[in-house]
Amino acid sequence: MIAMRGVAVALLAGSVVLVGCRPKQNPTMEPTIERGEAMPRPMTAENRAEELGEAVDEFAGARNGLVGHSDEQSRKQLAEAIGELSDVLTLLKGSDPNGAFRQQIRIMERARTRLSGDLATAPEPTINAALRAAQRALADMASSQFANDEQTNSLMQALDSRIEVLHTERGPLHAFEAARALDALGAVVERMAELVRQRLPQPQEAPATAPAAEAQSPALYARVLPAALRRSYDVSR
Repeated sequence: MIAMRGVAVALLAGSVVLVGCRPKQNPTMEPTIERGEAMPRPMTAENRAEELGEAVDEFAGARNGLVGHSDEQSRKQLAEAIGELSDVLTLLKGSDPNGAFRQQIRIMERARTRLSGDLATAPEPTINAALRAAQRALADMASSQFANDEQTNSLMQALDSRIEVLHTERGPLHAFEAARALDALGAVVERMAELVRQRLPQPQEAPATAPAAEAQSPALYARVLPAALRRSYDVSR
């Protein structure tokens, strides 16, 4: 009897284990995709240049309205500008971003999220990290895609100086320097976007239309034929 009871207990325990180990058919949590984590969709060179131009304009509009980072509204505006910059960088990089670039975008996206909702933490370190990440992403693109452009190199040097100043300021002065750094970032991406447009295949010019054959012009007949008849008459004489 005891042996039979032991067998029954063992069978019951086995059924519980089997039920408990059954794999889930549907996940209980949907995967979260951050704004900067979405893979770039395939697009033609023309579409990329067009969207890049629009993104650069939106970034310019976002940073033009910045008034500091001392209150909730101004931090949200700064977060929006960082988000627009993230979009510009993603379009500039193209359809095959490497791991280092994705890491820089993640830093910027975390900063955007923190600035939008965390008012208890000093904003300076978060802003510094985001703008430094953008500067590093642009430095990589400048060396790999635009190395031969002197204007890009000059703008990158100015940007490096603006980023370095950020780490020495706090409070209102930091907000002022952050706005200057964003303008320096804007100058770099505007130049890179211009170069992307310049590299597009140029449309072929249509060949010049050949002049109409002289024999097809009634006015020419009226002007030339009498002279020909006169020459014929003169020869016959």
